Amino acid sequence: MMILRIGWRNLWRNRRRTQLTMGAMIFACAMLVFSLGYYDGFLWSLINNATEKENGHIFIALPGYYANPTLEDACPEAISNQIPAEMKGEIKGVCPRLQAYALLSCGTDDENRTQPAQIVAVDYQAELANSKLASDIVTGSFLTGQEREILLGKGLARKIRADIGSEIIFFSSAADGSIASEILLVKGIFSSGENMRDASLAIMNLKAAQQLLVLEDRVHSHRLFLHNPMQAEEIASRLNAGQKSLEATPWQSIFPQIADILKIWLGVQLFTVAIYYAAMALITFNTMYMAFLERMHEFAVMQAIGLTRGLLAMLILCESIIMATASGLIGTAIGACVNLVLFYYPIDLSRWMESITWGGSSIQPTLFCVPSLLSNLLPLLAMILLGFAVAALPTWRLYRLKPVEALREG
Repeated sequence: MMILRIGWRNLWRNRRRTQLTMGAMIFACAMLVFSLGYYDGFLWSLINNATEKENGHIFIALPGYYANPTLEDACPEAISNQIPAEMKGEIKGVCPRLQAYALLSCGTDDENRTQPAQIVAVDYQAELANSKLASDIVTGSFLTGQEREILLGKGLARKIRADIGSEIIFFSSAADGSIASEILLVKGIFSSGENMRDASLAIMNLKAAQQLLVLEDRVHSHRLFLHNPMQAEEIASRLNAGQKSLEATPWQSIFPQIADILKIWLGVQLFTVAIYYAAMALITFNTMYMAFLERMHEFAVMQAIGLTRGLLAMLILCESIIMATASGLIGTAIGACVNLVLFYYPIDLSRWMESITWGGSSIQPTLFCVPSLLSNLLPLLAMILLGFAVAALPTWRLYRLKPVEALREG
């Protein structure tokens, strides 16, 4: 305790220098916590935008359908008996999907506009309970279960000049080879942030699509939504091992670029810590070494009256650790608070920039952070280790210090 009290007192001998150094350390630590939280927010946004709207965490279909989808390769709509009971606690929900291609027309005979479109038919109740598909609606509302409802992507609606309430002529080929046609009403217009997707996608009710395409009680795929997306590969592997009639594909296989980022994510975080603290180490080392040089005469006197080099080295180490730990705790608290605020209240930057499509997902212009134990502890522990590191040279010089020469120089 005596060493700690002396170390604390010595830090405030030169109050301004200590305050400036600790201020820089607090700022660096807070910025690092914020940066790691922002990086985690960026990564989770990529994963969520890729999985929680259209694709799900696990894609279940007939074997080979994912690689080569066809209208006829449909599986049963009910698959609850295919999922082992012990897995159901890990699964948030299942969304059946049906996929087809059709021509959509809007307008009168004089001003008729027709565009090819990808049709995705969904169970609106399952989507509202499990996915975030409804969050993309920008005009109108989501599906309500009425047979003739259809949602259009923003780009597709612009191409065929459709608006809420417009009549859309649906024209396609059914699974039995017959012609499927219907007049649908635009219920809503959505924007996912992916321009190519929004320019070609339409969403309609599952039951209506099954009747039109002659696929009663059948769907093309089931999208599993998990409580923990990181378990997708494990659960998909267990599903494939338990049965052979369906094939489960985890999101990591559907979006390999995002999965590759996950593999190197810890390295990215450690590299960020090294970049932030490299300059900080020089500033802190400069402070500690200047303090040591100013007190060489004092250390020589203390050695001359019998204080051991070990106790003096511990004193220098305590000063460095006190400064680093205090700065780390304050900086971590500030950075964690900022991350927590941006987690619950992200800042929309769409006024100044647009979304970007990458790796099968969209990067939204939002300042969003995800606080985590690693993003808080890593900067704090690195700051404490920095305290040990910057005290190394002064401690080594102290062990080589000869009291007589130091007193003569003083």
